[in-house]
Amino acid sequence: MNINQIIEKFKSDTVFAMKYSALTSVDAIIEQAKADGFDVTKEDVEAAVGQFGKQSGELSETDLAAVAGGKETKICDSCGREFSTGTCVCWR
Repeated sequence: MNINQIIEKFKSDTVFAMKYSALTSVDAIIEQAKADGFDVTKEDVEAAVGQFGKQSGELSETDLAAVAGGKETKICDSCGREFSTGTCVCWR
């Protein structure tokens, strides 16, 4: 059985889907899939996880990193230090 069969089972078996939704890494998903008799690769799982995230409106790890924190780093013209809020410490 392959990744597409896992996805189809998600749609029809909420208990099965919940079991996988609790997993927090690609390796854990692969391990569980193999225990359930599925033959999947890391690439299969990463592609499926990415697709599900896009369908559900969730952000990928890359998307989250791009928008997380709301922090803009600036470089001080006077001393060259990085600072993120207000003014650099050399101006205070």
